Amino acid sequence: MLEFKKISDDTLEVMKKSIGTKEDYHTLASDKIQDLLGGENTHILNSANSCLLVIAQKIEEPILVADQGGWKGFIKACEIFNKNVEYVQTDDGVINIEKLSNYFDTHEIKSLYITSLAGYTAKQPLKEIQELCDLHKVLLVVDISGSVGDEELYNYGDIQVSSTGSPKIINIENGGFINDITGRIEFDKHLLKTFKADHITCSGIANEIDKAKYIEEKTVKANMYLKNKLIKHLINDEIHNIIHPDSPGLNTIITMESKSKAKRLAYNIRQKLSMKKSIVTVGPNYNRIKKASIIIEIKNLDVDSLTKENMDYLYNIIIEEIENS
Repeated sequence: MLEFKKISDDTLEVMKKSIGTKEDYHTLASDKIQDLLGGENTHILNSANSCLLVIAQKIEEPILVADQGGWKGFIKACEIFNKNVEYVQTDDGVINIEKLSNYFDTHEIKSLYITSLAGYTAKQPLKEIQELCDLHKVLLVVDISGSVGDEELYNYGDIQVSSTGSPKIINIENGGFINDITGRIEFDKHLLKTFKADHITCSGIANEIDKAKYIEEKTVKANMYLKNKLIKHLINDEIHNIIHPDSPGLNTIITMESKSKAKRLAYNIRQKLSMKKSIVTVGPNYNRIKKASIIIEIKNLDVDSLTKENMDYLYNIIIEEIENS
């Protein structure tokens, strides 16, 4: 059976035991994050939104973001501080290097915020993005919530930010962290203190981060298995196409004729799955892609559910409902 992502039993036990203790879990978690990712300073806060507020307050504007496949929460954080946000055109969320280069050439951009996975479905060309940012002296903020565990991505960004809420790679249902790689920005100390995570959250992160590589790799593998099966079946289908078919990610996006048909198909799949929480979402959606689509969020599944048998089960339901739609 498919199960929605939950806090692992051992991490839950660690979090329970942290109550009432004097152990410095904040330092322990910070050290573990820096051991994994590198960086000058790490700040663990009570939520990912708090992290985004702290970053948005300090980074210089104009701030450039992707026109889709990003994270709207960051844009809302910028709006709170009346920061000027501009949008660069992408290829279904993936940064087009030529378009980014042209934008930098014609606009005085000071900061760029991107997610390491466009819409959680495709890797960004981070090496080329970093090179352009260095050339134009643009501060690069990379949201790595979907990529903690992928060593390929650790070398990029002046600032890395991640959610540790649900359902993420590091999944403890609350919290987030800012990993300051280059030290170019001095964050507001009052905000950092106000939003600082408690030791229960930090104990969970310290325990769960050790599993990040395993969980990320297993999620990507399961998603690619499902994605490839769907690609083969839908190869001659002119309506239902897989977005970014060759790129590893944590979800699979299937285009639809219209949003109304996407909603109906998503509803039918959810009914067949009979899960308490959904792993099927609908586009257009800025956080995914701005096209009518259904999104199969493999990242929302508990790691123990990421089996070949479960992916086959999910595939059969999706295909059956597409053919009946």
